[in-house]
Amino acid sequence: MTFAKFVGALVLLLAVNPASAADAPLRVLVPAYAQAAVTTLKPAVEAQAGVAIALEFATTDVIVERLTKGDAGDLVVTSKNSLAPDAVSTRVDSQHDVAVSTVGIAVARDAKAPQLASSQDLARFLRETPSFGYSTAQSGRHIAGVIEKLGLTDVMKAKSQTGAGLMGTRIIEGKLAAVGQQISELRLAGLTNIVPLPDEHQLRIVVTAAAVKTGRRAQDAAKVLEVLASAGAAQAYEDAGLIPLKK
Repeated sequence: MTFAKFVGALVLLLAVNPASAADAPLRVLVPAYAQAAVTTLKPAVEAQAGVAIALEFATTDVIVERLTKGDAGDLVVTSKNSLAPDAVSTRVDSQHDVAVSTVGIAVARDAKAPQLASSQDLARFLRETPSFGYSTAQSGRHIAGVIEKLGLTDVMKAKSQTGAGLMGTRIIEGKLAAVGQQISELRLAGLTNIVPLPDEHQLRIVVTAAAVKTGRRAQDAAKVLEVLASAGAAQAYEDAGLIPLKK
């Protein structure tokens, strides 16, 4: 096929199938701790912004990696602190803080909910629980620091499990008695018997939605961000175990 014939065939193909970047859904990268909320909000976002979106789920570390490589789609929802380094902040445009994620401890549905009103309560619970799990992500690193601060590193070493993903599923599978993770992730795993960490040991992660500089259709991305940051989105964040920043 000559180059002229190739160009002619391409023009004909575009005429028959005129889909373009303007018709494609905006790609939105979302971490597990915001997955339930953003999934719930997807129909409202598309209706109010008039823009189709396609959700992709990844860890915060992967989202940051894809931002630095220029392969993060059109928008990201991630932790505010993950966007702070220069190598990442230069990859995004407008940002909207939408919610706060906190850490809690979950036990099985039929187990007695732990009393965690104080540091002493938390230490007592950790000593008494037969097994405990936490993730290798930010919340898990925080919990490991709390355990060390309480002087329980040696006590917990023999009965603790760590891993990636939704650690709460190990309670459902009968592999662990208790798990510490972001509350929204514990809920995503199907757990409901969840108690927040005491205030003095709490981790508060600001959840931020941001437009990617290399993304398409900046005006459409701005419309999506507006819906995600609106008071109308508050219930979805709350139902998912997050604290909405606008009500």
